Amino acid sequence: MFEPKVLLNEFPWVPPERRLGRFGPMPPRKPELRTPALWLTRNQGGELFLVNTSGERLEEVHASPVGFITCDEEVSTVQGGEITYRDVPDGAAVKVDEYDDYLDLDYVLGMQVRIRSPQHTHLKLQYLGGKGGIKEVVLLWANGDVGKDVQIFSPADDQGQA
Repeated sequence: MFEPKVLLNEFPWVPPERRLGRFGPMPPRKPELRTPALWLTRNQGGELFLVNTSGERLEEVHASPVGFITCDEEVSTVQGGEITYRDVPDGAAVKVDEYDDYLDLDYVLGMQVRIRSPQHTHLKLQYLGGKGGIKEVVLLWANGDVGKDVQIFSPADDQGQA
């Protein structure tokens, strides 16, 4: 397990059409007019952060890594320990996982996040990334849209679970 880490205003959102690639500007594309409320991003050191740009303080954030590995015809699931943060301010990024850029290449890794805030009394989101883990994904847009390939669960889905 890793040490909890909170960073303030370290990850500014840059829309995809304004980003620079390794060889210069990205090809023209449809502009992204939405802004993210909650998103996952990875730094150069392999640390994965949940960034809160929702405009409100998150009362609680529970994050646990999920995933699987395949070997021939066998599939083994992977689930890491849960980490909890309380009172996460707007603009803060909290460390939710860390990847090894070599050893994790065979694993399909994702993240399950449960959030409690004034606007979202019970919000549970899950995203299953690709091999090697998550690079960057918007979990929830500011207008309420759920990010691409992100699953949202209702409180009824948790009935019977501890």
